Amino acid sequence: MATTNKNSLFFSFFNIFLTLIFIYFNIILQDNMNKNKPKILYIITQGHWGGAQKYVFDLATALADDFDITVAVGEPNNLPDLQKKLLGNNKIKLIQLNFLQRNISPIKDFLALLEIRNLYKKIKPDIVHLNSTKAGILGSLATYLLSHISYLLIYTVHGWVFNEPMNNLKKKLYIFLEKLTARKKDKIIVLSEDEKNIGMNKLKISERKLEIIPVGIELPKQTLSRDEARKEILRLATLAQDDKIQNWADSYIIGTIANFYPTKNLTMLIEAINLAKDKLNNFHAIIIGDGPEREKLQLTISNKQLTNYVHLTGFIPNASQYLPAFDVFVLPSKKEGLPYTILEAKLNKVPIIATDVGAIKDIITNKKTGLLVSPENTEKMADALIYAYYNQKEMLSMTETTQNKNLFQYLKNNMILKTKDVYQKYSIKS
Repeated sequence: MATTNKNSLFFSFFNIFLTLIFIYFNIILQDNMNKNKPKILYIITQGHWGGAQKYVFDLATALADDFDITVAVGEPNNLPDLQKKLLGNNKIKLIQLNFLQRNISPIKDFLALLEIRNLYKKIKPDIVHLNSTKAGILGSLATYLLSHISYLLIYTVHGWVFNEPMNNLKKKLYIFLEKLTARKKDKIIVLSEDEKNIGMNKLKISERKLEIIPVGIELPKQTLSRDEARKEILRLATLAQDDKIQNWADSYIIGTIANFYPTKNLTMLIEAINLAKDKLNNFHAIIIGDGPEREKLQLTISNKQLTNYVHLTGFIPNASQYLPAFDVFVLPSKKEGLPYTILEAKLNKVPIIATDVGAIKDIITNKKTGLLVSPENTEKMADALIYAYYNQKEMLSMTETTQNKNLFQYLKNNMILKTKDVYQKYSIKS
């Protein structure tokens, strides 16, 4: 009996030993495989989920088998949505940058510059892919501080920042910095022809350096029906038990999905709803998202006495699945690149009202595939809301037009393949 126990104990230890040996050699094998892969370093200003964060996530996760990938994210005190999504992926290394932030701060910006330079020296990447304005500027300036490291420097423009409403001095500063740092960038990816023209005409960037690669979305594996999406979104908006919305299936729902930033101009949408409300019957506006302007939006809703009409749900993961709940999707932005939400609304055949900014006009043709409104025009937005309400059949027919067939050029796989092609043309090890 004692001999049997000893044998059993021996085999247990032996199995543990073999397992540890297997893990050890697997780690060595993985390290050796990674050494032969080109290294990509993605840098992005913040992790709070939005279009730029989705873009980095999609590229990093799709290319992790072919490249040794590191993602560096700034704004340590902001919502770490991107970091959380990448945390479980053992093929991607994640680095938190402590000083990189969205707002201008001379001291922190200088420290972020040194932090990025040190990161380049440590990782020795083959490709650096910068995303968003601050990362694009500081990530490029850091190359002036290095002379012995060679890498391909790529920058994706998620909407030129100087198109945002800002004072003249700040606008001139951003234009100067974009011009200066463009010299160090090997490739600048823009999302539309319009952004390419701005780069060439306003920043004097050579056409050879600019590459148009639109963002891409996935075809949904399964979608909620209109009723399912509506029931769930009304529950999330705490309306499902409200006596005033017992007949939720018959309500007209205006919806949007956006981060609560000044550039999204949600205050203008609320003011437009206030102008239009007397001409709309049994309607609700549901705004999915969160961000620094939440308190301001709540105050505007309260001051305009719209608490029975306009509802903020907060951040909802995979919010696009609820698009079928909306009778019309509205995006009132002051500035955009190529918004994922517009593509997703089109894919779900939801009528669209949007401001004519960024690449939106590449997707929406006014009165043919949706309604376009000039930015920051509250009255015109109110008119568009009223028009959409009283012409619902026409709005739905716009989602079926043949002009929507070009949506397939905006698929995620196309974006990944085109971006990978740019990497492989220049990567040292590929």
